[in-house]
Amino acid sequence: MDDEEHDSGGFSAGFTWGDLISDLVAREGTLTAVAEKLAESRRFEEDVNTVERALRRLRTRGQQSGGKWGTRVVALFGLPANVKARLRWMGAYHSRFTDLPVSVCEDLVRLWDHPPTTERREDRAWLALARTTILLRKNDFAAAHTELTRAEKDLSVAPEEARVEAALALAFIASRSAPETVHVLLATVTPLLSRVSSGDDRACLLARYIDQQAYSLGTKDGGKEDGAAREAMYRKIPVENAPPFALCRRANGLAYALWKQGKKDEAAAHAREAATHAGDGGHVRMRAMALAMLARILRGEEADRASLRAKEISRRLEDETLRTRFEKLPKSKT
Repeated sequence: MDDEEHDSGGFSAGFTWGDLISDLVAREGTLTAVAEKLAESRRFEEDVNTVERALRRLRTRGQQSGGKWGTRVVALFGLPANVKARLRWMGAYHSRFTDLPVSVCEDLVRLWDHPPTTERREDRAWLALARTTILLRKNDFAAAHTELTRAEKDLSVAPEEARVEAALALAFIASRSAPETVHVLLATVTPLLSRVSSGDDRACLLARYIDQQAYSLGTKDGGKEDGAAREAMYRKIPVENAPPFALCRRANGLAYALWKQGKKDEAAAHAREAATHAGDGGHVRMRAMALAMLARILRGEEADRASLRAKEISRRLEDETLRTRFEKLPKSKT
């Protein structure tokens, strides 16, 4: 998802019914033209003048419920493309939404979590995914699971990429509490991935899917590690025309797999490569993970610097999950 895809388009903070009506007027030419289309969609159960008066009332509703006419407008016309892109951006774990401090993410979700953006189920699904990401970053896995459960009906009608997001999140949660169920949850991803329209989104989702498959190898056979099997899985992530997020996930996964095979120099090279890809894509959180991987592989001054940088990034991002994970980083003996 490029930055221009989620540009706010000059709408007022949080997006209102007035913004939506103004956008429709810009598209259709006049408020009367909008009313005509809406009246026609209802087989002229109400005349055009009646519908136009309803639209004039609707645009004064701000961020309150739009009632029956709000429902009808959004059902027929949907939300503007850049508003929908904003919601998708917040709901996609591999977007740069996750590179913002947690408190800023919470503010953004609150800004959009109201009518008219919550009128349609598929739009509510993206907001539920955004809230799930925030809860996972706060290390509250139980609340994240509850959020996804509550959003099941909305997610059932959401685009394929949203359903993949939900399945990956559920599998991630299960990997910590019920690892034996992970393969069942991940099995739902494969048929959906091929139908994701955006090439970049598909590449990032595939990288995350393979990453979770590889992680699950360490939860089988009493936690026995199989570095070679993990390496083979990460090498399946395509590199040609891949976005930085996918390349970073691939490189960091290879770093871990090679480290487990005792190939320290190769592993460190891949961890540095992962940090570079993360920097290229502006993925601060992924850069912290790559630095943490480097700290695990190496010893000495470079490892200590990488560890300190990873911990500082997690602090600035207010990311409790990363902070907890990085507490376990080894310290070199000097």
